[in-house]
Amino acid sequence: MKLNNKILSSAAAVLAAVSLGLITSQTVNAQSITLHKGYDKTATPYIRQKGEFIHANKSIKIKNYKFYGQPILTKGDKVVYASATTPRLINQEPYYYIGNGGYVKQNNAYVMKGGTYVLTRNSYVYDKNGKRLKTYRGKRAYLPYNTKIKSPNGEEYYRKPYTYYNIGKNIYIQSDQIAKLNGKGVLFVSQNSSVYNSRGQRQRQVIKAGRLVPYAGKVQDKDGQYFYVANNKNHTVRSLKSYKIKGNYYFRIGKNQYIKANNVNAINGNALYTKGPVKVKIVADTLAYNQDFQQINKLYKKGQTVTADMVVQSGMRDYTASYYRVKDGKNPVYIDTGLYEESSPDVPYVWSGDRGPTLAKQYLSGEDVYNMRYSVADFKIGQTAFYNVNGEKVDTKFDGDEMAVNQKLYLWDAKENKAELYYHVQNSLVYKSGAEDDRQNTAYSNLYVKASDVARSGRKLKTSNTEAEAKANSALATASEKTSLTNAISDESTVKASDKYRLDNWVNRSLYDQAIENAKTVAADKDATKAAVNEALWQVNFAKKNLKGAKVKVKDINNLTPLEAQQVLNLMRQAYNSDKNYPMVEVYQKWAHKPGYYPAEGWKGNQKTRYYLIPSSGAKKVLLKFSDFATEK
Repeated sequence: MKLNNKILSSAAAVLAAVSLGLITSQTVNAQSITLHKGYDKTATPYIRQKGEFIHANKSIKIKNYKFYGQPILTKGDKVVYASATTPRLINQEPYYYIGNGGYVKQNNAYVMKGGTYVLTRNSYVYDKNGKRLKTYRGKRAYLPYNTKIKSPNGEEYYRKPYTYYNIGKNIYIQSDQIAKLNGKGVLFVSQNSSVYNSRGQRQRQVIKAGRLVPYAGKVQDKDGQYFYVANNKNHTVRSLKSYKIKGNYYFRIGKNQYIKANNVNAINGNALYTKGPVKVKIVADTLAYNQDFQQINKLYKKGQTVTADMVVQSGMRDYTASYYRVKDGKNPVYIDTGLYEESSPDVPYVWSGDRGPTLAKQYLSGEDVYNMRYSVADFKIGQTAFYNVNGEKVDTKFDGDEMAVNQKLYLWDAKENKAELYYHVQNSLVYKSGAEDDRQNTAYSNLYVKASDVARSGRKLKTSNTEAEAKANSALATASEKTSLTNAISDESTVKASDKYRLDNWVNRSLYDQAIENAKTVAADKDATKAAVNEALWQVNFAKKNLKGAKVKVKDINNLTPLEAQQVLNLMRQAYNSDKNYPMVEVYQKWAHKPGYYPAEGWKGNQKTRYYLIPSSGAKKVLLKFSDFATEK
């Protein structure tokens, strides 16, 4: 992730720290280093050419090495987090700043190498509020096609300082590759850090960014406020004890000596995570997202600092998007980090495409949105059995990775004459890894898994019955007991015509569809047990309550803003998504020199843009009405 570090300097500070015994790693007495274990059990060292450190064209084994002479502190490479041409958002539209209070629309220009804008059409010049200027630089605020304008902004960057250790023959090891110095575990100090006593009082000593500092105490295999994921077979979570002093967390580095934990980036060469909260700097204008990760009209401006308490991850593996959760009023909002998580604990975050709108000094503990919203079950090794409501094993092919479960209950096994604890599989949320490392929804029939066969995570579930109730419900259901089930499904057509169903996502619609079909089957089965009837009724009521579709609320349906138009488009696509072979909703635009509408890239306003449904069968496209998907506030 990103760190905002200061350049290393000051030999006097080094000598002061040595006198305290704080930086054994920097003294002439240091003799050996132990490398951090990488995935392939090798490390790529560095060589020094003309005073610069570059990767050597070879790898070395992970083991102990002696090092020679004084370690060398460097300021680190420049890493750009906001380019000179990062656009600004004005009234939900991106603009380039061209200097002297003037802006041009991003769609009217492209960027040449070196940060020069070239206009692709005649363009007006606007102020910071998106209003046309009358004059610009003493002339009419109107720039002709092909005008070239050098961006007045400069790149914004951070540096991550490092210390290099010479292990002989011009081969060096970088400080973030090191797990131990002279057999002692170390902290990687990511920014200049003062030393404090146990009362939180700042001492005169400062440890410079890029250094390794031996810590006091032992790392333990348990969770903590600050932790890392060990690079071993089980990805063990480990932590070093932190101390909370006057509202801040510290690590102890010696007798009555502490440094702030948020100034540490790694422990023993492993990226350090925190449970937060952390401060996040907004480095580019960005719109916030709601809990469904749809953009909302909440703008965070460049230069703001927000407090995030969690990173929420959506997607899977290389296609994981990460969002900071930020409290804003009563409800939290989410800000795109612009990063995605790697599988390697050595490099927890990397840039995803263009640079993101945020800058943070720490790796914030993340949570998968799937685990936040659902109770998740994974089969234990060697277990893949499914059961019906009567506790009987059913033959079902399963090629998923994990499944959502929405009920925890006892089922009675008549053959074994006992009750066992089960989870009900939330039919439309069985996930598997697709060919592109993305999650795919897969619909399964009404199934149960034994609690003893799976590992469960995510949201907790309360047991909905007792063993005695499970035994009693193994008897056949009466006609009157089935009446409540038939009543529950009698409004099927009304529900399916409602916005709650029509505009909801495929997962929730599918869950309702399957609950209804199962209820019809149970109601018609003369041998249905009380348990089968009760369960079918529970699933229908659960699925009906779970429907949350709604129209997008807009200010003026005849004059949608770009953000409102995008929200409507997202809702249309959601409503027509049927998981596989579903029709697409596409954007079409009216051109002045041609009759009709043609495929377009984005919203141009109500008078120029239309949304069409493109049937997968190749049938004629269908014009969609905004009023079917949006309503005025």
